[in-house]
Amino acid sequence: MIYTNWDPLKEIIVGNCFVDHSRNKLSQIFIETKEDLDNLADYLIKMGIKVYRPDVTYFKEDIDLSNFKIKYATAPIVPRDQYLVYGNTIYQTYTSMPDRYLDSINYTHIFKEFFDRGYNWISMPPPKLDTLVDRWWANGEYVYHEQLKNQVLWHTATMFKCGDKLITNIKGPGNTLGLEWMKRNLPENTIIDAGNTHQKGFGHIDHGWFMTNDDLIFCVNKTWVPEPLHNKQIVELQDHFEKFDDTKFINDYRNTTGKFSDAWIDKWLTEWKGYAQEVFFDSNVLVIDSNNILFSNHQPGIFKVMERYSINCHVVPQRHGLFWEAGIHCLTLDLSREGRNRSVIS
Repeated sequence: MIYTNWDPLKEIIVGNCFVDHSRNKLSQIFIETKEDLDNLADYLIKMGIKVYRPDVTYFKEDIDLSNFKIKYATAPIVPRDQYLVYGNTIYQTYTSMPDRYLDSINYTHIFKEFFDRGYNWISMPPPKLDTLVDRWWANGEYVYHEQLKNQVLWHTATMFKCGDKLITNIKGPGNTLGLEWMKRNLPENTIIDAGNTHQKGFGHIDHGWFMTNDDLIFCVNKTWVPEPLHNKQIVELQDHFEKFDDTKFINDYRNTTGKFSDAWIDKWLTEWKGYAQEVFFDSNVLVIDSNNILFSNHQPGIFKVMERYSINCHVVPQRHGLFWEAGIHCLTLDLSREGRNRSVIS
């Protein structure tokens, strides 16, 4: 069972990556991503947590599904975006991204084991996508609510487990049909609107803030915290990490033709890889329990704050998390935690 993001962690999925030496520009990124994910899995095992890894299905050619093509089918690096385990049910969704359309085949052996243990396992109907659809992160609301509004699509990373409620950016990423599918397949009144947060109602909810127990929240600043949690103890961290201007990175990323283009890979390896490791604030963390948190880079100022609350900070570097748009939390999917279902939001 699992009802929160902070009860003691028992079982988890850590993403996986193929090593493809045929694409020279990407080889270094693939190799280092695989090494870092393996190190993350090993670290969690040493902490006494049972770790599952998805298979890695490598497609050498584009996949033609008649109405759209899958180019560069992505390795199962980021399980948090399309899968949610809540209570004893596994929810499997689809997004607008063709490169993740066949992602679920990598997880079948894991979900089958939990199904055999008594978990329910349900999936959205496979959608018809469009190879030429806009990039969701550049124009997401238009993609989901206009271009693909007739498909059932949802990102599970919009949902935060908070006892008997799932705090949710109800506008997505995902569309109205996807949200309705989630509502119909969850216990009644489970989904609660995150409100007007920093994401403005659209965006993944698992960065910018995190909880370590039923009443304590750490955040970049309060604008990231969902409105239903504003009565909790909130610790702002914005004065405890190095200030930086990410305008140039965001502009470079928005203007690229794609993360797999030679031009962007060259820029990433020469300009942005070090930036991601040294100054990019890591709030996309994995809470092991109320006294242990896993980060992907060292944040001395943040760690000093954590010490005041008797929290141990662990670091397992992820050199290319920003390339994959993923921190430690996105790279993992918690499957079971200790703790009962309860009311956390008052």
